[in-house]
Amino acid sequence: MGRRSTSSTKSGKFMNPTDQARKEARKRELKKNKKQRMMVRAAVLKMKDPRQIIRDMEKLDEMEFNPVQQPLLNEKVLRDKRKKLRETFERIVRLYERENPDTYKELRKLELDYETKRGQLALYFDSVKVCLCEDNLCGFVSIYEEKIVMTTTMKATLRTTVTMRETKETTATRG
Repeated sequence: MGRRSTSSTKSGKFMNPTDQARKEARKRELKKNKKQRMMVRAAVLKMKDPRQIIRDMEKLDEMEFNPVQQPLLNEKVLRDKRKKLRETFERIVRLYERENPDTYKELRKLELDYETKRGQLALYFDSVKVCLCEDNLCGFVSIYEEKIVMTTTMKATLRTTVTMRETKETTATRG
């Protein structure tokens, strides 16, 4: 989108001076409105609490990775909500990166802690699901004094699942 002269029309014909003035005024107005929109967006982001956003994402994780109870919301809904929260958090972090580097570092540490907890929760969820699946399908698990004893085959399956989950999370955090 190149810049077009204010003294001519699209076809290149010369413009009436009144129309030229109107066109320039409109251009200035649009520039002013853009600045106002940017200021409003920054103000809205400053009003949001990044810690509350992290807590909301943790609630979604607890709902999704609960091995005892099925999530109340659909998987797609959970994914979309988490995506929106993460995007909002990232916008807040970028804002603080420019304006307050100390808060920026604190928020990045908060995000890292959240990702660690989420990874542990997902790992626990996967291991419980693998144990239950193996128990129901093949009888690899025997319960003795409220402890789950895994056979060598099940340990290998669990390691594979854990490795796959870690690889998926690593690629997701990079992208």
